[in-house]
Amino acid sequence: MSAFPAWERFSMPSLLAMSLRPSVKFHALYDNDKFCGIAYYVESDSTVYLTYLAINKDLRGQGYGSKILTMLEDRYSDKQIVIDIEPVIPTAKNYKQRVSRLRFYERNGFHRTDQKLKDQDGEFEALTTGKRFDKSGFIRTLNKMSFGLYQFKVEK
Repeated sequence: MSAFPAWERFSMPSLLAMSLRPSVKFHALYDNDKFCGIAYYVESDSTVYLTYLAINKDLRGQGYGSKILTMLEDRYSDKQIVIDIEPVIPTAKNYKQRVSRLRFYERNGFHRTDQKLKDQDGEFEALTTGKRFDKSGFIRTLNKMSFGLYQFKVEK
């Protein structure tokens, strides 16, 4: 989970509680016996929200993240896959990391939307694989994941 700043992480008890729902998937990812990372996502009727994709820091840059995204896109080809990233702001302390993250997702078929996910932790840019961003589908998915308890807005 070191791929995410502490303030961006759900607590482990929250992740585990939410993953009790059949629509929420929490996977440890392995290449044979080698731990590669985790993927945490929720599926609804039109959307898959990839909440976390974290690759073991010693394996980053070796194609594991791209392979996982390809597997998700193949499995859910009839749905938009949505992720959110820190907005790419030139004055941000980790600006280069933000640009790198955006480029990674764009290389893997995601494109920018004009929508932001805003919550108590800040503002995040929504990216999708869909031809167009289904905002209402994304909102339904967020509510489904959190039992309707997560306080957020999706807006420009």
